Amino acid sequence: MFSQEKPWPSLREDLTIHAGPADPSGAPTWTLHDPARNQYFSLDWIAFEAISRIKMGNAAQIAEAINDGTTLHVDEESIGVVLQFLEENELVQRNDFAGTSWLSAKNNAREKGIFQHLLHGYLFFRVPLFKPDKYLGKALGQLQFLYSPLFFKVTACAFLLGLWGVFRQWQLFSATLVDTFSWDGLIGYSTALLLIKILHELGHALTAKRFGCRVPTMGVAFLVMMPVAYTDVTESWKLNSHHKRLVIAGAGIMTEIILAAWALLAWTLMPDGALRGVCFFVATTSLVATFAVNASPFMRFDGYFLLCDAVGIPNLHARSFGYARWWLREKLFHLGDPKPEEFSPKYETFILLFAFITWVYRLVVFFGIALLVYHYFFKALGIILFGVELWYFLTRPIWNEFIVWKKRWPEIGPVVRHRPAYYVSLILLGLIVIPYDVTINTQGMLKPERSFSVIAFQAAQVLVLPPPIASNIKTGELIMKLDSPELDVKLLKARAKVQTLTKQFGAAGFSADTITQQPIFRDQLQSATEELKGLEAERSRLYATAPFSGSIVDVEPDLFVGEWVPKGMQLVTLIDDEHWVVDCYIDESDLHRIDLGNWGRFVPEAPGLGSVGLSVIAIDRDASKSLLDGSLASSAGGQVLVRQQGSKSIPERSIYRVRLKVDGNPGKISTGYLRGAVTIFAWPKSVLGDVLRGGLATFVREAGF
Repeated sequence: MFSQEKPWPSLREDLTIHAGPADPSGAPTWTLHDPARNQYFSLDWIAFEAISRIKMGNAAQIAEAINDGTTLHVDEESIGVVLQFLEENELVQRNDFAGTSWLSAKNNAREKGIFQHLLHGYLFFRVPLFKPDKYLGKALGQLQFLYSPLFFKVTACAFLLGLWGVFRQWQLFSATLVDTFSWDGLIGYSTALLLIKILHELGHALTAKRFGCRVPTMGVAFLVMMPVAYTDVTESWKLNSHHKRLVIAGAGIMTEIILAAWALLAWTLMPDGALRGVCFFVATTSLVATFAVNASPFMRFDGYFLLCDAVGIPNLHARSFGYARWWLREKLFHLGDPKPEEFSPKYETFILLFAFITWVYRLVVFFGIALLVYHYFFKALGIILFGVELWYFLTRPIWNEFIVWKKRWPEIGPVVRHRPAYYVSLILLGLIVIPYDVTINTQGMLKPERSFSVIAFQAAQVLVLPPPIASNIKTGELIMKLDSPELDVKLLKARAKVQTLTKQFGAAGFSADTITQQPIFRDQLQSATEELKGLEAERSRLYATAPFSGSIVDVEPDLFVGEWVPKGMQLVTLIDDEHWVVDCYIDESDLHRIDLGNWGRFVPEAPGLGSVGLSVIAIDRDASKSLLDGSLASSAGGQVLVRQQGSKSIPERSIYRVRLKVDGNPGKISTGYLRGAVTIFAWPKSVLGDVLRGGLATFVREAGF
């Protein structure tokens, strides 16, 4: 509140006041212009009447004069609010020592350190390029036809015809769109975007000039180092018509729609060639830029200013955010604070919804910008700027609100302690912070610790059939016998060759003519002997014997004696049905939580089978390059996300294999393999610990340059 003890203020002589449009309730408004800072302030009826009588020098007299001369009813407090507004915004003269000291202190408070200057310069700065005002006046006469109703009607027809032409040639249009997703297409879109944005800003500038506004500068603004064109049309605030302000704010969007309309029609009519490609780029870029960016009211683009003028609420972002913060505090803590400002019930709902939707929208957009900035710059600078983005746009507003809660905790504490939500919040906080999760849940494959499969390593003939399924086999016992006449012939030849070379080598030592050839015969004999051993080893593989005692679980059906089997065919499988293991895969984040000997439990997916106890016997320290148990892959209904690379299943993320020993015998399993759920008892973890560990791991990984 303005203190009556202070010297009575007088307005600065350079200020100007202009009639403004009516507010949503129909009351008149005025616009006060501060030329020193090129700022505009919207004044309501009370503020205007008080400022008009400020030379009276007394709040009580001003209030009485307003009450007598208008239909308003004000008091000294209302006049004090207006004087406070003028003082805080430096709109009054300050010639005394106290006033000069106050201005100096306020200026010092606005001074930023080097870091803040760098931060604000990086986040946003403008580079004015030229002063277009006098050129706009000359061009406006030649381009006046662009504002005629006839031109808009013709453009609307062109737009409809262009859409109809695209519908008729949709296959060609969509194929062209797909073809532009290339480096050449990127250059084309970038060039079209540059041209469109220049014309977009010219649309604002020409329209503002048409309504008598001065356009002092045009140039490039850098938003997080991303260049965007800008035009200074702040003088549109002097206009007293909502309609004119809306037209100026929407001129850029309308320019892009006009460009899209004529470019779309030209694309449908022109033959293939470079010019048709230019029309395609202009049309698609204009439409996307207009509806995806410029028309959005959730950022300070054209759509936002259009919405502000349409609803008659300037500074909609700041005012809606302030109102939403007040609403949240009242709903959470019942502080009884007065509303930041009064809105009708209809506008109150709109303001709240707009604020919440804008917060969510900005959360997504700013996080995307942070990622873009990280990848745009070299890694060291990218990490720093990524952190700056997250802090300034996302974390800082939330942190500032928490600071307010902390300062007001003496008021908030007694309220929340008597509300169930307080204890629910404590419980939720405990669930996030307390390490209560003592298990690792995954999917695994129950299998015998040892298995042996007879596979035809070459085409062969069956001489002895394998035992039937479920037969018990002892160590060294014959499982199956095959025969290969081709291998027999090779063996006969190899033996004959060895015999011949043995004789030649022995006889070479008794003759002076052949003694010099004895080393050659020795090398040939050694080579032939090795070849014979290899063939005999292959021959022995045709006689498959059990390397351990176990049970037959799989036999190729319809085998008969004398049948020929192809190379690579699996014929019979033997398993050790006394010793079982479970192989499963865990994430990298859980690797540190388990040790050898940890207990576990396996619950098979097959109905009717009981669970079995487990204990960890092996943990891989290197990530699995491929998934050995295909049944655990997502492509086979498992839980491990994989991608196929030839015949291999490659995990999409880092996973580590863990082998667990089954305590006891799970019983007879027909196939010898069974998928199921695995629970491993591990060191406890918390949700917060997972988040911090994941963030730290990501930082360490990304910072490894």
